[in-house]
Amino acid sequence: MPSLDVALQQTLDDWFGTGDIGGAVAAIGLADGTVHVATTGEAAPGEPAQPSDTMRIGSITKTFMAALTLRLDDLGVLDIDDPVAAHLPDLGIDDTVTIRDLLAHTSGIADPDPAEIIALFREDSGQQFEYQDLIAFADIPTNNNPNADEFAYANSGYHVLGGVIEAATGTDVATALRTHVLEPAGLTRTHLAGAEAVPTPIVPGNVDLDGDGHEDTLAGIPFLAVETNMWAAGALVSTADDVIQFARALFAGTIISDHALAQMTDTSTTEHGHGLGIFDLRIDGQTVYGNSGGAPGFHANFAHHPTHATTIVVFTNCPSCVDNTDTWQLLVDLLTIAADSA
Repeated sequence: MPSLDVALQQTLDDWFGTGDIGGAVAAIGLADGTVHVATTGEAAPGEPAQPSDTMRIGSITKTFMAALTLRLDDLGVLDIDDPVAAHLPDLGIDDTVTIRDLLAHTSGIADPDPAEIIALFREDSGQQFEYQDLIAFADIPTNNNPNADEFAYANSGYHVLGGVIEAATGTDVATALRTHVLEPAGLTRTHLAGAEAVPTPIVPGNVDLDGDGHEDTLAGIPFLAVETNMWAAGALVSTADDVIQFARALFAGTIISDHALAQMTDTSTTEHGHGLGIFDLRIDGQTVYGNSGGAPGFHANFAHHPTHATTIVVFTNCPSCVDNTDTWQLLVDLLTIAADSA
């Protein structure tokens, strides 16, 4: 049987293949505290991918935001069963919609037409969206919400959540996230893009911009419009090691209480396996919590096996270089490798 490091490298190489642009990082964090990392391809043209590469993690941001919200609940700053209207009365949102609903995607809030947003990005990729812009884009139920309690995934709900957090804490989302989640977890290479200074350069993403069937590097193209539009729903940037450290801290009780973690991971109320900012991925019949996220030119996944205290993270800066329907199988393969090494 090959060693864990050899098996990890072979599995990542087989998954990503041999393209002429982009690369990937995969990491396995074991219960003994060790982290095993493999890389393949390029971080940027002519630069091999590195274990420390910083990439955009998209909707994994929502897991961090859920941890922040539950931390504020633990501290008594807010209650996740508060009506959203109690914190943001000017929205005119239905009084039955709670903070818990925002976390669970059961608020009835819907996203705008993606084509509308994409057109704005193309118009000016360097523009900065403000909170009020994001709220104006959202479809927010004001009364007799017909979609109450129905699961409907929406970034806009997490933008409203960002407004709730700023109203409750009296500070901005980036500061609240850093104070209550990133610093307690010891994360030093994670930041909310578009809202904070960049501590570590972000590797360029790759996507087929002109539709010619070949990926193009996004190096040099401003990302501010994308970052500020994703905001509390998807603008975090991180490293594989930092995401592993976050998962460990989350499930070890460093960030939130056991009671809060139980609420976060309770997926019994929805057939979609979603708790609060996190999914039960049900890999091979086992409870494995995690999330995935994307941004133009990037894709990220993480999975945490609570019984084995093992975390898997996969980043790529060329999602179009691989079939992302196979990404979940990659997670299964890496969890198997981790279990075999125990």
